[in-house]
Amino acid sequence: MTIVIKDYAHLSALILAIINGSILFWRLRRDRPNLQVRAVEPKRFQWWFSLPGGEMNGQPTRRYGFLAYVRITNRGLRNVGLDKWGLKIKTKGGVKLKLKPTSIPEPRSRFSDEVEELRYFPVLGERTERFDGNTLIESGMSISGIAYYVADVYGSDGWDPSLGKDRSVEGKFRIQDVLDNETSCKIIFSEISLDRAREIVPGIGKIGL
Repeated sequence: MTIVIKDYAHLSALILAIINGSILFWRLRRDRPNLQVRAVEPKRFQWWFSLPGGEMNGQPTRRYGFLAYVRITNRGLRNVGLDKWGLKIKTKGGVKLKLKPTSIPEPRSRFSDEVEELRYFPVLGERTERFDGNTLIESGMSISGIAYYVADVYGSDGWDPSLGKDRSVEGKFRIQDVLDNETSCKIIFSEISLDRAREIVPGIGKIGL
């Protein structure tokens, strides 16, 4: 009889542990961060442009700049910090270039040709004169900013970005939080001139050289 009671006690303890573990796992999944990223005004703020050439391994290179304006929202029940954000661009040869962000001054733009006042934009993850660069995303809140990437290629034109019929470039913007959760969104970059890019970010042609 004593043995049977002990067996029941062990079984009850095991069942209770399974129930408690299941509840804990459910709460962790329920409360986990849920980040979503999207392009801000896709037809207006996502740009690519040709940069002055550089040099790599003793060979002249062709350089291309990409400015992505994104908003990242935390739809989960837990605050989380952003850790990484990168961009993938497909080349004419079918290779996907993995690009890392490059530091830039605050981008700026006029509201219209008639208005002289400049509007300044945050750079994702960078503290500047007007923005704190905070990458902690609270539950139910979002952050936004512009990220700048440079593709530096040489050799055949198969390494150049693949262009659409309207000379647009398609990219995948991927983010990762400090808990290693990842998500991404597609961005279509419209072509602008280097002069226009310099209006947005002064000195951008020399950044990264």
